[in-house]
Formats: sequence, C-alpha cells, structure tokens
Amino acid sequence: MFRILIITDKPAQAKDLRNILEGFGHETITAVDGKSGIEAARLQLPDAILCSAALKGGIDGSGVLEVLRRDSRFQLTPFVLLAEKYQATVFRTAMNLGADDFLVKPFSNHDLLQTIETRCRRWEAAGTGKQEHSDFKKVVKDFLENRNTIRAAAPETIYHEGGTPRFLYYIISGKVKTIKTHEDGKDLVIGLYNKGDFFGYIALLEEETYKATAVVMEDAEIALIPKEDAEALFDHTPVMVQRFMRMLARNVTEKEERLLGIAYNTLRKKVASALIHLRNKYQQDRAVDYTIHIPRDELAALAGTATESLIRTLGEFKNEKLIAVKNTSITLRNPGKLEDIAYH
Repeated sequence: MFRILIITDKPAQAKDLRNILEGFGHETITAVDGKSGIEAARLQLPDAILCSAALKGGIDGSGVLEVLRRDSRFQLTPFVLLAEKYQATVFRTAMNLGADDFLVKPFSNHDLLQTIETRCRRWEAAGTGKQEHSDFKKVVKDFLENRNTIRAAAPETIYHEGGTPRFLYYIISGKVKTIKTHEDGKDLVIGLYNKGDFFGYIALLEEETYKATAVVMEDAEIALIPKEDAEALFDHTPVMVQRFMRMLARNVTEKEERLLGIAYNTLRKKVASALIHLRNKYQQDRAVDYTIHIPRDELAALAGTATESLIRTLGEFKNEKLIAVKNTSITLRNPGKLEDIAYH
C-alpha cells in the first residue's frame, strides 16, 4: 500500500482518483490548490504525488514540483502531472524540473495504477524514501504490540512542564496539544499532534525535563512506551533515528515560523495562520470545507493573541464570508483567501 497525495482543484477528478486508488488498497490525501498541496506534502510525507498541471490560485503543477524538488525529502518522491491535453512546453518544463511522468486525458485506470505502482516500486528498490517509510511503519507496528495504553478525555493533562520524562507517547486515536504557560497565566500552543504521531520525545532525547505541558484536545487513546525501551529503540534502530531526526528538524522549523509570526504578524495574519495551520495539520480531504471544533480560548492560544481580539477578528472573517461560525465550530469557506492573508 502506498500513500498518495492528490492535488487538483476539480472535486470530481479528486473523487474519481481517490476511488480508483483506494479501491486497490492505497491511502490517499487530497489538496485543492498548489499552496495547500505543498503544505500537505510537507506534513504527510506521501509516497507519491499526483498533481494537475493546471491549478488555479497562483501556483500551477510545475510550480508545486519546483518547490518540492528543492526540499531534500522530495527529491526522489515520484511526481506525476495530470493534464487535460498535451502541451509541448508544459511537458518539457515538467520533465526539466524532474517530473517522473505526465498523464494526459483520457487515461485508463490501468495506466494510472501502473504508473504509480511502477514509480513507487522503483523508489523502493533504490533503497530510498518508500523503503524507509515501510521499515519505519513495520518497526512502529512491532514496537507498539502489547503496549500499555491509556484513554484520556479532553482536557486531561498527559504530562506537565518541568516533569521528568518516563514515557515516549504514541497517539492511536485523538488529538493532543503542547502548551507553555506564561507567568501571567496565558497559554501558548506550541505543538499539535494527531493520530499516528509520537510526542514527548524531545525531552527524552535531550535527557531534560519537559519544556511544555501536553493536554488532550480530543478524546484520545495513547500508547505508553517506557523510557528505557524508547532509548533502546533509538540506540539499535537506525530507521527510527533517521525519522526522529526529521521530525525534530520539522518541529523546530515549524515552531520558528509560528513564533516569528506571533511576534511580528498583524492580528488578522495571526488568526488566519492559526486556522490554516489547524487545517494543514488535521484535514485529510482537501476537496471539502474543513470544520474546526475548538474553544475560542484554545484558538486564541494557538494564534498567540487575546481571546477578545480573536473573537473580533473571527467576526470580521465571518462578515467577509471567509468562515462560517456555529457555537465552537468554525468552517473555512474560503481557505485560499485565508492563506493569502496568512502568507502575504
């Protein structure tokens, strides 16, 4: 089974591709434009990418390819462009940028599956990306077998800032956040974790106390891995060390970008960035509107602003028809415009 990212602004095409690929046992992720596709790739680390050559919103398929090929994590990831018709200039540009294949409509289900599976198997045979991903999944599955688990309801605390680490944590289901509390009592959300994520590993690797508090956002089941077992895993399993190094690097980059944004961005940028960050972290199907269920004080902590300021800004976004609001739910009606506010 391969994890495949589909980037297309055509909902019907996204649905058809998902049905075909999932029908043959593959996992799919979808994004509706170039920007969200790049973010989804960075967060989800797919085994292959299917991307429309023509995309609305400023970044076309060749632009997505160019951005991702600059990232060492995606230099060898199979990347296939999809086009409505053959255009020589588009084809040459894509090949020069490092596209693996170019499918022009009409193409059959067999052509699609053969293209994806052949490219992924070559990647696997080369001993890169896919093999590491496969090895990592196997190690995690074996390592988690027969582990003690806990069930925790929001907003239970898993560990406190300043505490001594005793476990490495793995989320089987649910969502967890990490927060730092200022001396004035205000919380700042510094990390978001989802199903399939490890957390609490930084303190273990540093051999220090926890630098933040971990709190359940959505009812969760969490596997507990004793510190001694986690250390043995790091010492004797190179693929785990490689993956955790990448997780650490991504964690640091993400925090730097968010903290710079909190320090220097306008209020509208902060709130838009928080909404887009939640969507990029938790939304699997980018072909439908994303609805966030989150209390206003938690969203304010993520945005790095006061709750009153957040509520006022959400009201502005609602009046501009960028979001819809109902109780604690916020639906992103125009994520493209929110991204423009967040990133420009």
